[in-house]
Amino acid sequence: MTEPAPAPTQLLMHRPDLEGEALVPALPPGYEVRLANAEDEAALAALLSIAFAELGVWTVETVRERLTQAEDVDAVYVVAFEGEPVATASSRHDHERFPGSGYVHWVGALPAHSGKGLGSALMDQMLVDFRARGYRDAVLETDDFRLPAIRTYLRHGYVPVTENVKGENHLKRWSAILPQVLSPRRG
Repeated sequence: MTEPAPAPTQLLMHRPDLEGEALVPALPPGYEVRLANAEDEAALAALLSIAFAELGVWTVETVRERLTQAEDVDAVYVVAFEGEPVATASSRHDHERFPGSGYVHWVGALPAHSGKGLGSALMDQMLVDFRARGYRDAVLETDDFRLPAIRTYLRHGYVPVTENVKGENHLKRWSAILPQVLSPRRG
């Protein structure tokens, strides 16, 4: 019996500096970017269960372990619609792998709220957060199939890292993805 192939590592993107203005887009009426609070943990669990369905169900305990009470997570932000979280991103640090860098962590949104600029608002919030913490640059890891997210990351100054990502060369994967995300959208 053959062993299953290991899952591919996530793709790495790097923003080489934190220069430039954070252009927080005007969100539609009823939306706001804010820090998450303890009352948001159940909504975050539901949101992340939907946004990352392929990874299984999130619980309040999972949210606490991976986000709100994790030692390497500096802040959890949400975009709330009429007070309820519908999108999220976290400011994280990984001093061992990325010393001096802010790390964009667990970016996700409910599909019903896509196309409203929520990802852009969160990326701008990350820029503000990382500057305030004194980081010099930023990184994030993502999956090959998250094309809308990759488009957002590229627009916000993140560039693909092709070599030496956990010992792998990601040039072929990026070569397949970039034409999809850089071509004009149809329809």
